[in-house]
Amino acid sequence: MANKEDKARSSCRSENIDRLSDLPDSIIHKILSLVDLRCSVQTSVLSKRWRFLWTSLTDLNFNGTCMDFTSFLTFNRFVSRVLSTREDSNLYKIQLYSTWSPHHSLLHMVIKYAVSHHIQNMVINYGHSTIRSFSLPPAFLTCQSLKTLQLSGFNFKALGFALPNLISLSLSHCSFTNPSDFDDPFASCLNLKNLSLRTCSFLSSKVLKISGLQLVNLEIVGLGYMNLAGLLYRIDIFAPKLISFIYKLSHVVDFSGLHLPSLNFAHVHVCTKQDTKKEVYLGLINMFKGLGNAQSVKLHSQTIEVLGSFPGLLEQEPSPFKRLKSVQVAPDNKPLAPPHVMTYLLGGTPLAENADYL
Repeated sequence: MANKEDKARSSCRSENIDRLSDLPDSIIHKILSLVDLRCSVQTSVLSKRWRFLWTSLTDLNFNGTCMDFTSFLTFNRFVSRVLSTREDSNLYKIQLYSTWSPHHSLLHMVIKYAVSHHIQNMVINYGHSTIRSFSLPPAFLTCQSLKTLQLSGFNFKALGFALPNLISLSLSHCSFTNPSDFDDPFASCLNLKNLSLRTCSFLSSKVLKISGLQLVNLEIVGLGYMNLAGLLYRIDIFAPKLISFIYKLSHVVDFSGLHLPSLNFAHVHVCTKQDTKKEVYLGLINMFKGLGNAQSVKLHSQTIEVLGSFPGLLEQEPSPFKRLKSVQVAPDNKPLAPPHVMTYLLGGTPLAENADYL
C-alpha cells in the first residue's frame, strides 16, 4: 500500500499537476476571501490562470493593521488601486480596518464604491479612534441592498439611518451630536431585527427613542447617554417583537417608556459606586417594570447586590414579572440572592413555585 501511495505522489510530481488552479473560480474565491486582501492580490503573479482571479472577488477585506503597510498613504494607495482595478461586479461584503487617524477621503471613496456595487454587508472599524464630524453620503443612508452594517469609531453630525432592507446594525465607540431634543434614529430601518450599541454616546438629546417594529434582539453595552451638563435623560423602546434585551452599564437611565410585550430573555448587568447605589436601585425598579414580560432573566451579582441593599423598600415593591420561569446569576460562583430579592423577582408569576434559580 505504501509503495502505491509513493508512486502516486511521484506521478503527480512528474506530471507537475497544479490541482489548486484546477479548482472552479467559486472555490478559489472562497479561499481568497479567507486571507488578507493584500495576499489575494499577490496571487496574480503565480500564473496566467491567477492573474485576474482576485479582481472578481465579492468579499474585500482591507486590513490597515497589516505590518506590510508602513503608513496611511501606502494603505490608501492600495485601497484605491484595488477599487480601480477590480472588475465591475456586485459586492457581497467589504471590510475596512485601520488604526491610523481616519481620513474622510478614504471613507467616502470606499463607501461610494460599495453602494454603487450593491453592497450587502459592510464593516468599517477604526477601533477606538474617532472620525470627527463625519457625514455619511446621502446615497449610503438610503442604500437598498445593505443588509448588515458594523461601524466603529464614528462621530456623526446627524442622527438617523434610513436603510430600508437593513437587518443587523452594530455601532461601537460611536458618538452622535444632534441638536434635536427627541431622536428616533432607527425608525426608518423598517426591517431591522438586530441592534447592538456598544460604548456609544448620545450627547444632545433629551429623549432617545429606539423604535423597531421588526426588532428581535437589542444590546446596549457601555452607553454614554447624557447631555453636556452630565445629566441622564430617558430612553424609550418600542419593539413589539423584541425577544432578547441585554443591558450592561455602570448606571441606569430612565427606562419609563418600555413597550416589549414579546420579551423572552433579559440580561441586566449594572455595577455602581456606593454613593450612587440608591439612585441605581430606583432606576432598576423602574426598568424591571418595563421588562415584566420576560420569561428568563439573567442578573449579574452586582445587580443583585444593589437590589438587596434596600430590603425595606424592596419588600414594598410588587414583583414586576408575570411570566418568569428562570432566574440566573452571573458569574456562576457567586452566592444565592437574598430571600427578599427572590420574592421580588418571582412573587408576581403563577409559576413561582416551579421557577428555576440557576
